[in-house]
Order: sequence, then C-alpha cells, then structure tokens
Amino acid sequence: MEYSLSGQDGQTYRIRTLEIREHDPELIKTVVDIDLMTWSEQTFSRYTAALMLRHGRTFLLLADEVPIGTCQVIRSWDRPTEAVLFSISIRPGWRGRGLGTRFLQDVFEALERSGMRSVVLSVDVTNEHGLGIYEKRFGFTRVGVLPNEYGKKTDEVLLRKVLTQTLGEVVPL
Repeated sequence: MEYSLSGQDGQTYRIRTLEIREHDPELIKTVVDIDLMTWSEQTFSRYTAALMLRHGRTFLLLADEVPIGTCQVIRSWDRPTEAVLFSISIRPGWRGRGLGTRFLQDVFEALERSGMRSVVLSVDVTNEHGLGIYEKRFGFTRVGVLPNEYGKKTDEVLLRKVLTQTLGEVVPL
C-alpha cells in the first residue's frame, strides 16, 4: 500500500510497505540500526538479523525509499498457518504519526494474502499501552501468559489475532 504523509517541515513523503522476499545482506545493518534506535535492549545481532532476512519475512516501511521501519515475522512450527510477529520498529522522528498502525495493517494484509490465518505476538505484562493498542486497535485477544519469558519476573502476555477463517471454522487457541 502506498500513501503520502506531510512532514513537519512541509515536505510530502511517499510512504509504502515493502515485503522482502529475497535475502539482501545490505539490509542487515538497516534492520539492526532501526532496532537499536527503538528498544532499550538489542533484539538482533547481525547474525540473527541475517537469519530473519533469509528465513523469516521482513517488511520495510519506506519514506521516499528510505527505510524508516522494520517488521520481522516467522512462521509457527506448531501452527503452519500462524505467523509470529517477532519485532516491529519505527525510527525516532517518525513515531506518533499513525505510521505503525498503517504499517501493521499492511503487514497483516500481506500475511493473509500469503495464506496465514492468524498472527501471534507477546507483550510485556506491564506494557498496558502496547496491550491496549494490540487489543483495541487491532483486535488481538489474550490467549495466555508466558511466565519468566525473558528472565525472572518478566512475564509476557500472549496475544492472537485471527486474520481469516472460513465459514463455520473455529481457529483453535
């Protein structure tokens, strides 16, 4: 999907989401850099970013062809039609403009087109803002708690969103 965004400087930017389908080693640094600008703790090493680019699915959010956001998704082994949203990051300076919402909508549409029927992700149990966004804005439902997921006293809430289901089908939780 493509749209325009007016910047604070009066410039209009062409915004689009690009799904990376072929491994490009040049993107490793971009994924790692945007991740480091977003999270207090590093998500990717160059090695894990390369693996994600090669074997997962990476989506880029572009402003005039410059990457301003990344989203990494893998497929669940237990549920082959379920995608696991591993990470989403937006560069500082581009946040607070609704780009993350539109970016995720584009990602979910691409996943559905590729045959995915649901998406799962986890959020820190104390992150009420993040939980609210996923539940209220995107329709995710809580399906469990992952105790001590990233260390002692660091519980994660497991959320799932059904992308598509056939008539009469119940997607198991």
